[in-house]
Amino acid sequence: MVTKLQLVVGGATVLVAFLLVAVVACDGGGGEADVTPTPGTTEVETQLREMVLQLKDLPSGVILAEEFLVTAEESAAGSDDRAERLAKLNEWGYILGYEVTYQPNTAVMTQTGLMLANSTSSLYDSEEGAEASFADAVETARATDWAELWGGTQELKVEELALPPVVDEGLWLRITAEAAPEVGIGEETFAQDVVLFRQGSGRGNLMVAWTMESGSSDFVLSLIQAQAQHLKETLP
Repeated sequence: MVTKLQLVVGGATVLVAFLLVAVVACDGGGGEADVTPTPGTTEVETQLREMVLQLKDLPSGVILAEEFLVTAEESAAGSDDRAERLAKLNEWGYILGYEVTYQPNTAVMTQTGLMLANSTSSLYDSEEGAEASFADAVETARATDWAELWGGTQELKVEELALPPVVDEGLWLRITAEAAPEVGIGEETFAQDVVLFRQGSGRGNLMVAWTMESGSSDFVLSLIQAQAQHLKETLP
């Protein structure tokens, strides 16, 4: 599912699109994982919340703007073919997902270039299900017409960057575009980093929207590494 967010920066409306890739699953073999958790249980919700980017990972001045759990029905609701998507999620053993969005104040935006950070997690009832879901998300990300999602932006660049090998599988895309001259905010270049993770029977996604003149790739990488570490610690 692709979600579009409108970000207002210095009077300019920037269309930022990102893949909403939910969430993570528990290993069904051995020990405490012998009992498969069900949606809504405290154990599942706790795991999901531990797998996303945390407020403590971000600079002071960033707030938690929104958070919610995502059932399979809710995840499928935004798809073109809801029934087909729901069938896929059930086939993969999707248990439950979680999404959180962080927004900076003006000072943080000026210092780091950060405009928005959106982080998701999801759980599946097997590692094979998470692998299939991850493969589907990667195919979607690579096939997405990002220029169209950015409102027909002509000077758009899409790069696939090397993701540090912290989790079992990952994909890191960076989409950049210069502000149109008529916007009137100078030569700012807007970047949107989309990162997909899989760790065991869990999934994660991170979207960071930022301006390259004020921000740095190292800062974005630190956020990516933070969520990857949370996934690794939750699902070792």
